[in-house]
Amino acid sequence: MSTPAAPVEGLRDRRRRETAVEICAAALDLFEEKGVSGTTVDEIAARAGVSPRTFFRLAGTKEDAVFVDDGRFADALAGVAEVGDDIAALLTALRQVFARELELLDADARARERFLRVRRLIAHEPALLGAAVRREVTSADRFVPEIAERIGLAELDVRTALGIAGLEMRTTLDEWARRHDVGETATLEDLHREVQARLSHAVTSRA
Repeated sequence: MSTPAAPVEGLRDRRRRETAVEICAAALDLFEEKGVSGTTVDEIAARAGVSPRTFFRLAGTKEDAVFVDDGRFADALAGVAEVGDDIAALLTALRQVFARELELLDADARARERFLRVRRLIAHEPALLGAAVRREVTSADRFVPEIAERIGLAELDVRTALGIAGLEMRTTLDEWARRHDVGETATLEDLHREVQARLSHAVTSRA
């Protein structure tokens, strides 16, 4: 099965993303300086050089402002097309989609640094952890019915495959951040394959 091609980004989408990244950078700086509770939306918007209206349109809440890069994984799900009629085929397709996005992230030094900063903040900012969980649940609720209808599988099958692929992706990012903070180096692609292998071994060893 071939990996779905990445969607082409238009000029308007690119400008929108650039502005969102500026908002994210401003929020990260202020959260690191003052904490989440000590920072206001107006302060983030002012530092990013945008209006509060633009902030709310692109970021939603101040907590969501730092998760600009997480959108790449949700948006990539639109690339999952017809994959066959079973959960194994869907899981393979989802793994390919997430692997491609991890590879793109690994090649983007600025995005990698943003991910690391966000994960450090989450460790001592419960509001950010709550936002991350909420975003994940909302994304699944949005995409599961859409993917199920598109490829003709039951929603439970889609939710199960997405849960496994999502767990592998999140574990990869968390382990990558942990190793980085202790001075170890590893590519996201290699870690993603390692996580998949360990999970597969754990499942088969209990069969």
